[in-house]
Amino acid sequence: MHTLISKALVVALFFCTLCTTASAQRNPEMRDKKVQAYRVAVFTEVLNLTPSEAESFWPIFNEYLDKKEEVQAQLKPSTQLDGMNDSEVEDYVKKYFELRQRELDLEKDLGQKLRKVLPVRKIAKIPVAEREFRESLLKKLQENRQKRLDRLNRPNGRN
Repeated sequence: MHTLISKALVVALFFCTLCTTASAQRNPEMRDKKVQAYRVAVFTEVLNLTPSEAESFWPIFNEYLDKKEEVQAQLKPSTQLDGMNDSEVEDYVKKYFELRQRELDLEKDLGQKLRKVLPVRKIAKIPVAEREFRESLLKKLQENRQKRLDRLNRPNGRN
């Protein structure tokens, strides 16, 4: 009796996991939450954040990420560069450098705010944490894509 219940529980858990994974792939909000959770894990490890440091760090860093995302959205040209006249291209280039300066200003502001809550040595490791996060996330995405391709290319009935 216990074996039957155990097997049913394992099967139910398997299907729940499968459904959650499938919905995460279709649900951008859930995917974003997973990416954010992964960012927290990588940054916490690379920066070696204590719980109290993390509590102060994340609101400041998340505000920075939101502002940076707003600036990066403005970097995208509204039309194709080849379709612009010279004056429009000139305006775009000027805007591009102004926005890049705003990104740099955001980074400087981030550093100043974080100096109040983190040792400077940990602040200096933020670019390392960002690079580690991007590289490892890209690797995970490539591995997941390869797993999906492998599943699709498998003949029916074979594992």
